[in-house]
Amino acid sequence: MPNKIKTSHLHDYYHHYSNKFPRSLLACAALLALGASALHPTAGIAQTQPNHATATHSATSPQNHYSIPAGSLTQVLSRFAGEAGVSLSFAPELTADQYSNGLQGPYTVQQGFAQLLRHTNLEVQPQSATEYTLRPRPASQAQPTSGHSSNANTLPEVTIITSLEAPQAVESATQYTVSQSSSAAKLDLLVKETPQTITTFTEKLVQDLNATNISEVLEYTPGVTVVENGVPGAGRVEYYSRGFAINSFQIDGLMTDGAAFGAQNNQSNRTAVGMQDSFLYERIDIIRGSTGLTTGQGDPSASLSFVRKKPRQERQLLANFKYGSWSTKRTELDFSTPLNTSGTWRGRIVATGDHGNAYIDRVKQKGTTLYAITELDITPQTRLSLGGTQINRRLDGTGPHGITRTTNRNSPNTELGRSYNNATRWSYRDFDYSNIFVHADHMFDNGWQIVGAYNHFNAKSDRLYGVMGTTFYMPQWDVASYAWGREHYDNTTNAFDVYLKGAFDLLGRQHDFVIGANQTKSDRTNYNHPSMSDVTRPNQQSQVDDPNSTYWRTEAWLRPSQWNDGDIAMPALDLPNWAAIGLVPSWETPYRIDQFKRDQKGIYGSVRLRPLERLQVILGTRYGKGEKIYSQPSTFQPYGGLVYELTPSINVYAGYARIEKPNTLDNAFPIDVDSGDWLDPLKANTVEAGIKGGFFDNRLNIAATYFTMTQDNYPIQTNRYIENPNYPGTYWQGYVGLDGYRVYGMEFNAAGQITPNWQVMGGYVHQRQKLPSDFWGIETGEDFESQFFFPKNSFKLFSSYDFGDNRQFTIGGGAYWQSAGRGNIRYVKEDGTDYYWWQGSYATYNLMARWRINKNSTIGVNVNNLFDKTYFTNSSTGNYGIPRSFTASISMKF
Repeated sequence: MPNKIKTSHLHDYYHHYSNKFPRSLLACAALLALGASALHPTAGIAQTQPNHATATHSATSPQNHYSIPAGSLTQVLSRFAGEAGVSLSFAPELTADQYSNGLQGPYTVQQGFAQLLRHTNLEVQPQSATEYTLRPRPASQAQPTSGHSSNANTLPEVTIITSLEAPQAVESATQYTVSQSSSAAKLDLLVKETPQTITTFTEKLVQDLNATNISEVLEYTPGVTVVENGVPGAGRVEYYSRGFAINSFQIDGLMTDGAAFGAQNNQSNRTAVGMQDSFLYERIDIIRGSTGLTTGQGDPSASLSFVRKKPRQERQLLANFKYGSWSTKRTELDFSTPLNTSGTWRGRIVATGDHGNAYIDRVKQKGTTLYAITELDITPQTRLSLGGTQINRRLDGTGPHGITRTTNRNSPNTELGRSYNNATRWSYRDFDYSNIFVHADHMFDNGWQIVGAYNHFNAKSDRLYGVMGTTFYMPQWDVASYAWGREHYDNTTNAFDVYLKGAFDLLGRQHDFVIGANQTKSDRTNYNHPSMSDVTRPNQQSQVDDPNSTYWRTEAWLRPSQWNDGDIAMPALDLPNWAAIGLVPSWETPYRIDQFKRDQKGIYGSVRLRPLERLQVILGTRYGKGEKIYSQPSTFQPYGGLVYELTPSINVYAGYARIEKPNTLDNAFPIDVDSGDWLDPLKANTVEAGIKGGFFDNRLNIAATYFTMTQDNYPIQTNRYIENPNYPGTYWQGYVGLDGYRVYGMEFNAAGQITPNWQVMGGYVHQRQKLPSDFWGIETGEDFESQFFFPKNSFKLFSSYDFGDNRQFTIGGGAYWQSAGRGNIRYVKEDGTDYYWWQGSYATYNLMARWRINKNSTIGVNVNNLFDKTYFTNSSTGNYGIPRSFTASISMKF
């Protein structure tokens, strides 16, 4: 078989491809449609048989108008073939490292190919009316060029069938990177043209890593720290980048927030983002730094951009079966098919199911995920898409926090094993998530595109827990804290986005723009049930021995000797202070229901100008209104970048971005001592500069970056009291806004193909912090440098290599290393001096192997934490990292 890329039968009305937005249908409708397709074998695509008459037909085909921007020759040819409605097959090595000026104006198919290939040593050979093959030009006709020699037609071939989202979907299925992304500025930029640090987890990379959820993906992401406070998937989880929590998200380019994924308090902390199944996505982009242009309000950490899988033009079925440590079982199914003979109606359904135990004793978990999408080309220039997702997860024997490492004032607790479970047997967490989305786009004759998208999200979380020792654990006095309660909340989020994008000519050069408006509105309902937490620690044995202590009466303390491996009764809810105010506590009926709302809306725009042949100027801004707790000022979030081409493969760049959010302190707003009104929003300005390379036709992306982030208007408390605008006659302590935290550092990232057989993804990050200062120049705020979530140095790497005559064997491996970090609990030595608990630097290693038995079947194995390294996953509780684990898999593809 020849090794070729085949741009599938993309009809002439596919005028544009986009990797940002889905074209989908409600899950139930897609299921019915796919079922109907299965019952009617004729629902596939009619194949045209080659013959002389049809092969020569395209030579006299009518002219169509094309507006294809400059780019790599691979991308330009793929786009032209898609818009022309023909199939083009070629070995990727033929077009590697070649550049095209694009195509503007009216052309027939043959004229278009001739124009695109006129400065190359390549030509197309018609096979039928809609099928072409790219081949080297005969030596006698070769043009003087530095292109590939004629022996390229003897290269080994692998057939790759593209989806309508080519070439990014093809790249995601076959590589560890993509050539371009719109996640940072909503413009279609090559990765090397994006003036921010971006890491992409492609479909292939996720499968090779066996990363089944987003939390595992972020574990492998350079520059991101995952802090687990409990059992993965059940406990509190926090994601950090550059010292700040990640709470900004996009899904198919649509701005949303953590509440859309099930976050509590509209933040990524305590969220269910990590439980999202990675098998649903074509890729996941992580953009580090300030991302206000595309995500609205947030912190200068990073944003996650999820790109859903889209229907393919040709029928395909993928089934994965996995079995791993602790009896974990998982099934993954992915089926895509055309739903009519012309291919104008397509559908795809993705489903997963898993169940098993965990490395923590007594934990059981199970879950299902269903995603369906359908696309319909209403006219040659208009497409409608509908789809939906449903996720259900249940975990038993789990709590929100692990046991604390505090046994006494003199030393941390490290004697409990990795599998120790501090949750009661009746603890559980239920999580239900649904999403319905609709997308429509229309292409005008001049190549401009108008896009509209709407998403409705609903997430329900119900957690009942009883956990021992989360505040203190003192077995020497036979006493530990006992936190218990029920957390029950619903999130409903509605989000829309509408924008116009396109290209325009100015001063003899082509430029790109996008302008639009978006809104995300979240409503959270919190059902309040009894709970016990933040318990006072005893200072002496006599307090523990007092049977009349309120802490025993309210079941705030627990004796470890009576723990019985979590087999204890639920709290009796005999709460004296509740009875005094006439409340009757109940596990079933909430004593109060609270409603919380958040609304972000705004307008945005960005433009890419090409004032010089090698210079790109990228400008953008977002102007919007944010969180409506009190009357908050509008936010203005600019974005800019300069990109200069040193060579066709290497760029230098500098970028600036800002992100803003309301100034809040424990759900209250600080008051400005000068104006007497609420303090202006907290601003975070990120500046990056560095060098980026896109090698081998952008199949390998490399970047070296220096970054610095400074907060403006950081709230510093004063000794003056100001009247509260909402409560006349009451006075609160006033604040001033000064320069805040400064985080700076260096990053090095690489992802993609080093050779056709060798793939790599990795990065090294060095970061530092400078504390803010008060009026007197004294450093204030929390010093998080060297804390667990802010390692000064970290390194993550994964690589794989294909070998064998037909690349039937793959081996791979990875490593994760981070420098030492300290806890946030201060201990006291015997001599009375203070000290912090430190976790030394540590490294873990992973292995992967695959054997492709035949074209349809593959078996594989993944080993994580190969040397069974023992380490903690956060700075205060006794939660260990996952021990050595194995996963065996069988994959079948038809």
